[in-house]
Amino acid sequence: MTSLSQKNLLSLAQKSAAKGDFAQAIQNLEEALRDGPSNEVILSLCELYLKDKQNYSAYELIKEEKDLFTNPKIFREYSRILKMNHFSIEALEVKNITSYELPDLVEPVSKTKQQQIMVTFKQKSKPTKFDYEQLFKLDLPNFKNFAQSLLLDPSLNFAIRLVLIEDLFRLGLQETFRVLVLGQEEQFIPQKINLLEKDAIYREVVSGIGSRYYHKPSQLPAVLGEVNLILGSLYPKLYKYVDNPDSFASDIASYIENHDGRSNQKLFEKIDHNISE
Repeated sequence: MTSLSQKNLLSLAQKSAAKGDFAQAIQNLEEALRDGPSNEVILSLCELYLKDKQNYSAYELIKEEKDLFTNPKIFREYSRILKMNHFSIEALEVKNITSYELPDLVEPVSKTKQQQIMVTFKQKSKPTKFDYEQLFKLDLPNFKNFAQSLLLDPSLNFAIRLVLIEDLFRLGLQETFRVLVLGQEEQFIPQKINLLEKDAIYREVVSGIGSRYYHKPSQLPAVLGEVNLILGSLYPKLYKYVDNPDSFASDIASYIENHDGRSNQKLFEKIDHNISE
């Protein structure tokens, strides 16, 4: 629903935009969103972002929508925003994991720009979310080849490695990829794994942690953060390191509380060492 104050701000934004003052119009609509969610405001703000060449801001905004794939107007705008950003990899993911057909043809940037994107990413010591999502502008062959080189780079941030593997899964790729897990080379087929949070072992470990901290709910968020670091470092080879999820959860809790990971002490120390490097 769009409130009365939001409608007033929409009207002001339209007047500013008509005068070519996109900065003021955007400010009006960003203020309107602070009053609460509104599809009308979001669609108008996305439109203004695109007109003002803030394509990535439009992308960030539309991706926050819970009904991204169920609201036809939102989905059409999402498709257009992918096109404007040249996020061809994400378009391929949408095609693979949903039954929806994007109304727009989303093409990658030129070969020259793709090379620049890859070189720039390699030069980043601590890539941001924005840096990573620029890789969506690559074509599929370049994305796959670059992903493979990154997965074997020991200096790659483990969080980037995690999202990269999950994007390969979303693409439904059937070929074998190699990846470093705790410094050891492993193999996996993206189509045959799952997203970390959908993995059965992950869910069992998290459930075990939840049970242990049932009476200490204030501590649970911090503990789950540690759990995600540990399990994310082992992804996509959780089954190789976790035989008994409940026992593993108990060892994690012991390690967090007493620095005693029991039978998994050396593993947890190795994970900590890898993350801190």
